[in-house]
Order: sequence, then C-alpha cells, then structure tokens
Amino acid sequence: MTLTKALPRIILPVVIAVTLLAGLGAGLTRLGWDMGELSRRVYLMHGPLMISGFLGTLLCLERAVALASRVRWAIAAPALSAIGAVAVLLWPDAVYAKALFTASGVGLVILFVLMLRIHPSRDVAIMGVGAVCWMVGNAVWLSGRPIFEVVHLWAAFLILTIVGERLELSRVRRLTPTSERLLVGAVGVYAIGALSSPLNLALGIRVLGVGAVLIGAWLLHYDVARRTVRVAGLPRYIATCLLPGYAWLAFGGIAAIWKGAIYAGPDYALVLHAFLLGFVFSMIFGHMPIILPAVTGVKLNFSPVLYIPLALLHISLVLRMVAIMRLDLAGRQTGGMLNAIAILLFLAMTVVIVVRSNRGSGQPVPA
Repeated sequence: MTLTKALPRIILPVVIAVTLLAGLGAGLTRLGWDMGELSRRVYLMHGPLMISGFLGTLLCLERAVALASRVRWAIAAPALSAIGAVAVLLWPDAVYAKALFTASGVGLVILFVLMLRIHPSRDVAIMGVGAVCWMVGNAVWLSGRPIFEVVHLWAAFLILTIVGERLELSRVRRLTPTSERLLVGAVGVYAIGALSSPLNLALGIRVLGVGAVLIGAWLLHYDVARRTVRVAGLPRYIATCLLPGYAWLAFGGIAAIWKGAIYAGPDYALVLHAFLLGFVFSMIFGHMPIILPAVTGVKLNFSPVLYIPLALLHISLVLRMVAIMRLDLAGRQTGGMLNAIAILLFLAMTVVIVVRSNRGSGQPVPA
C-alpha cells in the first residue's frame, strides 16, 4: 500500500484515535481524575487536542477524501492537523502545534474555495465559514491569545460544518427559499458572534448564543431527521442522535446568553460541553456509520447496540449539567467520567461492528 493510500486509511485514523484518547485523558485530569503522567502533562491542552487535533483532523480528512480525485494535495490539510496533534503531545507549550493547526486551517479554507467553484451552494458556503472560523481561531491562538478567547471560533468550525452538512441532506424536503434564508440569517448571527468574541468576549458569546438558539430551532423544525426518526434501522438511529443534539445546541445558546464572558470553571464547561458533547458528539455518533466507510473504505453494518452509548452519553451529560448548576464537584467528576466511557464504548462497539461487517456477508452502509 502506498503512502498516499495509507494516510487516509490507516495512519490518520490511528492518529485521530490516539489524539481522542489523549484528549479524553486530559479532560478527566482537569476534573480531578488521575489519568497518568501524559494526561497530567497535557491537561491544559484538552481543548486543542479534542477540537483541532481529533475533530479538526477528522473533518479535514472527510473533505480531503471528497476532493482527492480533483486536488492532489488535499490530504495535506488533515496531515498538518494530525502532526499538530502529535506536536501537542510531544511539546505541551504548543508552539509548533499552533503553527501546524493554523497551516491546516489555511489549507482547509483553500479546499472550500475550490469546492465553491465546483459546487456553489449555501451548504458549502456555511461549511466554508466554519473553516474560516477555525483558521482565524488558530491564527489568534498563534498570536499569543489565551484559549478561552479563541475556543468559540474553534467550536464554530465544528458547529457550522455540521449545519452545512445537514442543510445539504435536508434538501430532500425541498426547502423553500424563505426557510433557507432563515438558516443563513441564523448562521450569520452565530458567525458574527464567534468572530467578534476575541474582540469583545461578553458581547461575542451572547451574540453567538442567540445564533445557536436560532440554528437549533431551525434544525428541530426543518431537518429531515423529523421524518427519518419514523423509519426503522439506521435512519431512525441517526435521527435519534441528531434531534437531542439540536436541543443541546439551543440549550448551549441559552447558557451562553445567560453567562456571557466565561474564562474557566463550571460556567465555561456548561456552555462548551453543551455545544461540543451534546451537539457535536451526538452528530459524530449519528454520522459515523456513514463517514467511516466513505473515508476508509471498510464496511460498517448498522447494529442497534449503538443505542447504548448514545443513551449513556445523553444521560451522563444531563447529570453533569445538573451538577455544574448545583456546584457539585463530585457530580461533575462522575458525569465527566461517564461521558468519556460513553465515547469509548461507542468506539469499541464500532470497531467490533466493523470487524464483523467485513468478515460477514452483510451489505456496506451507503456513503
């Protein structure tokens, strides 16, 4: 197997998995769990590891694979992000990682410019705005600004990428021009808030909070998941992942409006984990049976056992949010550990399903 084929199919997925494990360990260490020497050394890098290292590489890889036949260098964007994740683990001061993540962001923005030339549409434009937010956030971080001033730009990258993908899939409902304009307006409010947050943290967070509420409400009303939840099998599972995620996005927006400028501590966790665990990881759980075969070429036949980690994720997140609002440290620690267990259980079950799918005679999930 050549390096070009090994990167998206083996090397980058391995780096993504290792980065996820390191990020989870760092997050649990921040909550007070003893997760070993490496986690203690990189616990301040929990956000960069999870957002730019794990999710940034994953989303860059998804775009790169889609454009590989047209753009030979497309794989450079996820490769730079993956190297940045490794740099975080080797050098926790993150000097090299900041530069690598910024370069990856520039590469991803260029890929979206090319995509807009090939397929000009609102969904691609929304995802492109998300890529710009990630690039700007990494550049601002590279300039020396603290993570709490850029983290909402990173989150905007993830949220807007997902929103763009959902808009693309929701076209089967034949959305009216008015409904699409409503989403564009909500995205505009959210993006303005995220991009202005490094300049005025309190105002920026509250504006993006309004945008998050509007986007969550739009998705709950217009997304195709409202129909597919009534269809058995994989479509119902995906919809069951998505609909609670939209509610978490709106909840995070309400919390952002309520709290305003947040720097650390329980309020910081309340807003960000509603967005990143409640919304983003719900989307990952739902989209993984589609993304994994598309990126790696392996079969993944849906199994209802995937409902188990999904339920654990949402139940544990509710417990964690209640504990945060009650200033219950023990409850926060328990909820955080259960969040991590839900993610790891999902990954373990996915691996087992992939192995069985590729040994058996079932049909692959359509990509």
